[in-house]
Amino acid sequence: MKKINLWTTITLLILITLGGCKNSTTDTQPTEISSDEKEIIKKEISSRIEEIIIGAKELDVEAAIRPYSSDSDFIVVNPDASVSDFQTMKRVQAEGFNTLKSLNFSTVRQDFTFLAKDLVMCTWTGRNEFELKTGEKMKIEPYVGSMLFRKTDNDWRIIYAHETSAPPVTIE
Repeated sequence: MKKINLWTTITLLILITLGGCKNSTTDTQPTEISSDEKEIIKKEISSRIEEIIIGAKELDVEAAIRPYSSDSDFIVVNPDASVSDFQTMKRVQAEGFNTLKSLNFSTVRQDFTFLAKDLVMCTWTGRNEFELKTGEKMKIEPYVGSMLFRKTDNDWRIIYAHETSAPPVTIE
């Protein structure tokens, strides 16, 4: 009788332990994002990227940087391998826009990686054509930006970006 009680007690302890492990694993896993939610998020983030493209086309730095987080922990890794905070990025973009007559980004592809409902990586691939005030016309193809978006207060903001590109090529 003692053997049966001992085995019953051990079996119950194992079941309780395994059950406890299963529940703690489930509790720490991210909530599943439905296909419909993913499509909504893709549209919201795509519209934020479109803000950047329109702002750049208008050579309007304020409009082009609106989707970026101005928090102190924001960083962008630039195509020249430099790393900038928000204020430096804004200053460098303003200086660059001042040398341009026109600037046009176009989207080739966007890929999304869903990390959580409020955290999404978008890898944007496109091309860039621009004309300097000197009249020289150039293009950059491809131009790729990986942007980490976080949704805070119902607003998607870029909290980290990494950009890379082919070198500019003169066009006629």
